Amino acid sequence: AKGTMVGRRVAAVGLLALAHGAAAATPAPSPALEACKIRIKDEGQVYEDAEAMKLITERLETIREIQDDYDKRPGNIGGTSANMTKLYMARTEENIEMYHEIMVAINITRSEVEQALGIVDEYELQVNSVCVICGAMFIILGRFGFMARSIGMVTAKSIKCTVVQEMLAIAVAVLGWWATGYGVAFGGDSYPETENNGMVGWDGYFGDHGSADTAKKGFKMAVYVLQMGYCLVAVGIPVGSITERATVTFVVCMSLAISMLIYPVCVHVFWNEAGMFSAYRESGSLLFDCGTIDFAGSGVLHLCGGLVALVASLLVGPRKNRWVTPDDMIKPVIMPKPQASPAFEAFGGLLLFTCSIANTGFATREFVEDSVVAGKAMSNTLVAAGVASFVSVVIGHFYTGVVSPQLGCGGLVAGTAAISAGCASMDMEGAVITGFCGAWAYYVGGCLMLKLHIDDVSHAISIHAFAGGFGLIAAGLFTTKGSYQAAYYDNREDTCYGTFYNGGIAQLASQAMACAFVCGWTLFISALVLGVVHMTIGSRYPLQWEQNGVDYHKFGGECQFSHVAVNNDKNRWAHGVLSDTDYGIGKGTDELEEES
Repeated sequence: AKGTMVGRRVAAVGLLALAHGAAAATPAPSPALEACKIRIKDEGQVYEDAEAMKLITERLETIREIQDDYDKRPGNIGGTSANMTKLYMARTEENIEMYHEIMVAINITRSEVEQALGIVDEYELQVNSVCVICGAMFIILGRFGFMARSIGMVTAKSIKCTVVQEMLAIAVAVLGWWATGYGVAFGGDSYPETENNGMVGWDGYFGDHGSADTAKKGFKMAVYVLQMGYCLVAVGIPVGSITERATVTFVVCMSLAISMLIYPVCVHVFWNEAGMFSAYRESGSLLFDCGTIDFAGSGVLHLCGGLVALVASLLVGPRKNRWVTPDDMIKPVIMPKPQASPAFEAFGGLLLFTCSIANTGFATREFVEDSVVAGKAMSNTLVAAGVASFVSVVIGHFYTGVVSPQLGCGGLVAGTAAISAGCASMDMEGAVITGFCGAWAYYVGGCLMLKLHIDDVSHAISIHAFAGGFGLIAAGLFTTKGSYQAAYYDNREDTCYGTFYNGGIAQLASQAMACAFVCGWTLFISALVLGVVHMTIGSRYPLQWEQNGVDYHKFGGECQFSHVAVNNDKNRWAHGVLSDTDYGIGKGTDELEEES
């Protein structure tokens, strides 16, 4: 739809012939058509009269193919995806007016054209709805990658606590997004006309999507589910940072605040067409005449969630005995906390990485016309994540001598956080550099957290806040002109591209302003809300509970692995439902009794 004028306008002839059903044979140019004095501009060259008619006549063969597809469909509704996409390319009022004389010449009425347009519109909405729902399922599945990764990184005596907090965070976030989150994020706003507001929507609260069950409403509800998946990811980022010591009540209050207010405002500002910093607005006032590039959420999603994790970690404090000052030393020394399962961490990291690829690809708003943009976004995400993971491991080995699986998994996620903003507007070399720098942001951010004695269990602050923040700035450096025009609009100023691609500093300034906004808004509101909860309700369990394990005191006892269950429940092992197994340890009853 963003191609040459000849392609768009000639396809309109196909649309009209489709509505009439009269393109079974190629008609010869008639005097009525020749009298239309048609002018067609094709990539700078103007064709008039006979030349224009020749171009149209050459396309009538395509019309015949479209008609054949149309006739084969039940009820004459539809056609193949490729041909219907060609028809969609002509869907503008300008084209209808341009070919009004041609409609008269081939005996097609305006009502028939409008009926054909309705068929194409409905087909487009149905295709987009299916794509959006598929993307939503991938993104929601990625939320469980957060949970698996957190379970693998905590100590064994806090596994149940982590599971409960992660699941409750998902549950309350769904309710928060339904109640106010979606309305704040995607509700109507008068900012383009009045330049007032630009931060909060005023409708769409409590699941209000309209009453009529139409294809348009179906697409709107599919977008609602997709955006709720993004909200669940944003909520999951800080939960892993404060696990093992934060109370369930504090986690629930934090999740509600994120899903109902903190995250939705960021979404409205950047992703709503009426948002203050949005680049999706075709006309009207734009930030630095460009708007902010954040295609899949380096700032909206990752930076926002990482900053909430920072505030929550500061309020809750580190785990007990995380830093200890020995008698013969002045400065505290970090004490290791053995993680429950590196395998779970790796599984969660890979699941999160895989779904993050879907996160970037399905951020595309119109799949029928922008499928190339989705492919580019996913390809750049793969490249950046791979580079970030490799570089993170190399950096860790250089400084510590250890090949760290945590850095390998964390680097994958840090790479996706860094590339999310510019995944659709960069070329491959920009993705490589972004992934490389994102790895350094992740490692340096993690070292800084340790230096400041901030206990970030799941590395969420360094992965999402530091790498995501850099990614938001990187989009202002490495965005190319062609990629920007494909992902957004092609009528912007020449300054709306990356600084390293002769775009000036306008786009970079817009990205920096956006980064400052996300930091200011998120830090202020999260500190205010979580600070009140911390002072009134409390934020962490008693230190004695932590010492013995929160699972033991609050969640029905700590998890027991197979050999522990065998040693402490021999009667069930010997005579119960598991009498045919030794739990995989290869020992009989006598040996177990001797050990006991």
